Formats: sequence, C-alpha cells, structure tokens
Amino acid sequence: MSVDFIPLFQDQVATTCSLCGINCRIIVKAESAGKLSVTGDKRDTVTHGAICKKGRDAITLMGHPDRLRSPLKHCGKKGEGKWQTISWQEAFDYTAEQFRRIQEGWEPNSLFMAYGYSKDFMYTQLLRLANRLNTVSLAGPETVCWAPTKLGCEYTLGFYPGHDIHAQTKCVVLWGVNKYKTRFTDLVSIQNALQSGTKMVCIDPQYTRHAAKSDYWLAVKPGADLALAMAMLKVIIKEKLYDNGFVSQWCYGFDALQQSLSEYSLPFFAQQCGIDAEDIRSVARLYACSKPSVIITGNALDHNSDSFQVNRSIAMLMAITGNIDVPGGQYQSNSVPLVSGRWPYDEQDVNELSPQARSKSAGTPLLPEYFRATSQGLIRAMLTDQPYPIKGGIVVGANPMTSWPDTHKVHEALSGLEFLAVSELFMTPTAMMADIVFPAASFLEFDGVTQGQDGSVRFQQKVMKVGDCKPDYAIIAGIGAAMKVMEAPAEEVFWNGFLKTGEVNYSTLKNKGIVYPSEVSKHYRKYENAGFPTESGKVELCSDVLAAMGTDRLPVYRQLVPDNPDYPMRLTGSKPKHYMFSHGRQSACLRKAHPYPEVRIHPDTATQLQLREGEEVAIEVPGGKVIYQRLKTDNYLALNVAVADLSWWFPEQGEKSLGNVFHSNVNVLTSIEPGSYGWGEAGSFMINGLPCRLKSLNGKNDL
Repeated sequence: MSVDFIPLFQDQVATTCSLCGINCRIIVKAESAGKLSVTGDKRDTVTHGAICKKGRDAITLMGHPDRLRSPLKHCGKKGEGKWQTISWQEAFDYTAEQFRRIQEGWEPNSLFMAYGYSKDFMYTQLLRLANRLNTVSLAGPETVCWAPTKLGCEYTLGFYPGHDIHAQTKCVVLWGVNKYKTRFTDLVSIQNALQSGTKMVCIDPQYTRHAAKSDYWLAVKPGADLALAMAMLKVIIKEKLYDNGFVSQWCYGFDALQQSLSEYSLPFFAQQCGIDAEDIRSVARLYACSKPSVIITGNALDHNSDSFQVNRSIAMLMAITGNIDVPGGQYQSNSVPLVSGRWPYDEQDVNELSPQARSKSAGTPLLPEYFRATSQGLIRAMLTDQPYPIKGGIVVGANPMTSWPDTHKVHEALSGLEFLAVSELFMTPTAMMADIVFPAASFLEFDGVTQGQDGSVRFQQKVMKVGDCKPDYAIIAGIGAAMKVMEAPAEEVFWNGFLKTGEVNYSTLKNKGIVYPSEVSKHYRKYENAGFPTESGKVELCSDVLAAMGTDRLPVYRQLVPDNPDYPMRLTGSKPKHYMFSHGRQSACLRKAHPYPEVRIHPDTATQLQLREGEEVAIEVPGGKVIYQRLKTDNYLALNVAVADLSWWFPEQGEKSLGNVFHSNVNVLTSIEPGSYGWGEAGSFMINGLPCRLKSLNGKNDL
C-alpha cells in the first residue's frame, strides 16, 4: 500500500508515541526511498524499548491514502458522502457562525463539546472554549474509563493509590486487568516479583496469561464484581484478618461496615458472582495474610452502574488489611508533578463551574467533580430537549457512533442536530454525519508535550507532514478566534502553560527530549503526620459525605440485572490489543493480525447451541437489539459467559452504511437509560454483564 507524507528529517529522531496514555519513547528512522520505520527507545525507563504493533504501524497508518488532509464541508443530504474542500479560515468562520446561531437561537448550553481518550492536554483547550462560550454541555470518556475507579478511591482514601511492586510484595491481585493487552508497563515489576516468590491472584471472567501464572484464578461472573469485593471484606472481617491497629486508629465507620456485611451470607455472594465460596475464602485469606499486598484494577471495573461502589469496596480491602502507603503495597505519591494538567491562561479557564451550574448539565451524575455532562445525558437531551435542547456542537478525537451507548439512539440524536463539526484523522462513522470535518494532525505531525508513566515529561517531535492537517489544540483555538472569544497562542506559549514554572520549560524539554522530576525519596505512612485527605481525616469506610449527597454511605449489593432464562448468558467486552478503541481499522497490518470482530464462548456452550467455530453468530439482548460477530471458542471461559470485541466498524464499507457501524459494534446493545443498565454515582453505563443469547445464522456470513 502506498503512503503519502513528507518526512521532516534525514536520519533518525527520538520522539514520543501518544496513541495511548503510556506515551512510549520511540525512534523513527529514515529508510530508503523516503520510508520511515518505528522502533522502541531502549533508553525509556518505563518501556525499556518495548513497543506494541499499533506503535510500529503508526507511520503507515498515519500516511494512509484515506487520511483526511483538508477541511471538508458537507454538501447535499447527510449520508450521500458529498464533500467540498474548503480553506481553514472558511471552516473556522462557518463553524463559528453556526455555533453563534445555535447559542443565540436557543441557549448557551444548546452547544455541546465532546472529546475522546488519549487527547492529553487537548481536553483543557476544549474546556477553555466551553468556558468562554458558557456551556456546561461538555463530555468525555471518563465515566467508563478510570473516573469511577479514581472517585471510588478518593471518596474512601482521599487519593488514588499507586502500587509499589517489588521483591517485598507478597501478593499481587490483578482485578479486571490484562497487562499483556493494555498498559504493559507493570509487566516487568510483576514478573520480577513472581520470580521472588510473590503470590498472584487473577480475577477475570477470561483465562488470561496472568491467570495461567496465578495461584488463584477467580472467574467472576461479568457484572458481579461488587459481590466478590463485599464477600472478601466479609471473610476478612469475620475471621479478624484485618489490621486491627490501623483500623482502630485510621478507619472511620468500621463497625457500620461490619454490621452492614452481616446482612449477607458468603454463599449468597458466591452464588451471585459464580465462584465457589471456599475459593473466595482462600483468596481473601491469602490477600489479607500476605502483607504487603497490592491490588491492581482495570477498566472493566468502570463499566457498570455500581462501578463507584465496586471501587470503593476494593479501596476498603486495601485499607483494612493495612496495605495503604507501605513499602511493597499501595502508596500515596509524594512526587511533585512537572505538568499542571490545566492551562492557567486566566481565572476563567481554570475555575470549576459552581455546583449550581453543574446541576443544570445534561446527565451530570451525583458526584460532579470530573463531569459536566455524560454521553448518555447529551444523547437524551438531543432527543428530548431535556433538561435543555442540544442543537449542535463539536467532537474532537472521539467516535460517538462506536463509543457512546445505544448506537441507534446516538445515530438518531446526531442526525437531528442543526450542525455538527468533527476533528478527526479519518472519515469515521461520526465524521460521516458531520457538516464540517477538520483534518487533525496525528502525534507524528506536531511538536508537543506528553507525560510518562514515571512522572517524566516527554517531548513529542514532529517527524512528518500529512496534507494540511493541524493539531487539535490549534483547531479549537481557530474556532475560538473566529468567535472572538479566544486567541490562538504561539506553540511555545501554549505548551509552557502546562509546565511547572522553575522545573522545566518547553525550550529545555525540546532540547533534552525527556525530563524527570527531581529525585524524591519515598516516604511511607504519610497519614501518620497529616492524616488522610478526607472529611474525617481517616479512611472513610462509611461516608457521611455520600449520605449527604443522597447516595449509599456504605456499599450495598443489588443485582444489576435479574437472571433471564431467555437470555441465559452474560456478555462482557474485550479490547482487541491491536487497536485503540475504534482507531486503526484502516491498517492492513492491524487488520491482518485481527481481521474481524470475534465473540468468544466455551466450546461446550457452542456445542449446546449448535454453533460452529468461525461462523458469524447473532448476539442478542433483551429488547431485540442484535449485532453479529464471528464465533471463537475458548476452553477457559465459564459456560454462561460471552466475550465480544469492542468498537468495531468497517471503513472499507463506505459512507452509505456509515462503515457498517451497526453490524458488530457492542454499543448497539447498551443503553442510555438510567437505572441498572447505567449511570449510578459515577455516570457509567453497563457493558459488563449484559444478559444475552447467541444464535446461528445458518451459514450466512456478512463479514
């Protein structure tokens, strides 16, 4: 396949891959005939030169013939695929005109803004524009990506705990995470610990490579993680395996937690999560008695309406066993970050909205710290005009047609907008529905700043030019300038805004490539001097703050969705490791590695349902929603579990079908409705544990 780009160097250059949040250092080399290659940078203290297939293929993908290269304006009816190439200024002016018309004709909140994962500091630029335009209708992926975990920990411990894995660590619990597929940077420390005799527990419906190396594998029923966490708390408390000294001095509400758990039996919890009670007891004992121990959680725990309470319960496990801020356990970082995470342009840009303003936003969950709106709330507002009408907006680096819940509702909502702008690399299903499409530059095409997993700041050097693309921050600034509410800052001024004054500046970073924070010796048990950063100054097992907000002060187990004999299986999702969500389906290399969406079930289940390996099957949920994926059998899944690939669409099938986005995309099956299927305290929606059934298509195969 031919690629179309202009290399901007002659030999090789070190830069940073920001396709995902690891921000690996890479080496881009100039080969013969103008070709470029990508390898890992062995000097990277986080990755040690490791690089994934996505990173290795980045040059080819970013130079793909289908890359967007110029601003486009839609002509004719949506879905016809008729586009007119226009200038950047025309695109900015037209977008500004439509934004102004919508806000003046309806209200400021009628304009929405949405962003995707791995945008790093681009979110702040979009936040600036939202503040300047006085809209609360701003949504990102956080409600199903890390925020429930972070919030659950912060409302319990006062902070999000890191993990300090080394030879002293006696037990590692991997809960809903597969480090071989996502964020592999912990693999070295985990493997070194195992070689030193550390025990390991893997909690996952799927038998992963971690499970194969574990002392215990708990195949928890999808959607039942809260039952398992509460069961472990019950065992540890009932058998007095908790750290009595820590609990008595540093935990608030222990007696209330103990009383609450006494209302449930261990067999009840075991039945709910599909795990033998003795296995739960054994794992609880191993974790509590093998100090110091570490729990590492994954994104799967953010995918239900009870995600906040799941993560609160896991934080309680860390706390009552005395594993908080100890060597080899969980720790509270005391390093000083080199980046601020916000651009302190002026007070208007850094001030949070008031609780009163937040309460007016579309779908704001009960806990408002991180959110203005949820994707579900925005969709409902577009469809119902409640709590206010949403009539237009911009999507930056996101693909709501694959990533937001209930794809058919998303399509209906976006189709009804008066105006939609999208900033993208490729013509995605969402971009296909836009009125204006801005061609965004990839991480290889602009200089910038990223942050490493080790706290370092890393320079991202431009190595190639594709068409007339611009970075997202410049696109957002261009719209703001056209609306006369923002100025487009110079590159150095923009990036210096994120860097901590006195530690490092953009010019220094550009020369060095990577700057590490000042060496800070680790101090443990910091709470002994300062207490915990909570209302009580202690670990809040029972939260009066949550009670005042009108939610459960203690974890309460409620079965999310009742068992349904007509839909006897439970569906969960899996991120194909060769893709970044819906990104990368244009790549011949990545498609060769993973060409089609797959749903995996146990071979005995396949035999019972008369399904054949490799055939396309229907995956149906209550209400008649259905998608189609290829069947793959897996001996290490429970009999009632189905694991489906997430985020699929088919660029090769064109605009008429929106890349056939309704065919295999799991979010066709999810819901925007509040209740068991979604929202909860942290605004999540249910992906993990949907009741489903699989059916044969009798040999028909549309993939």
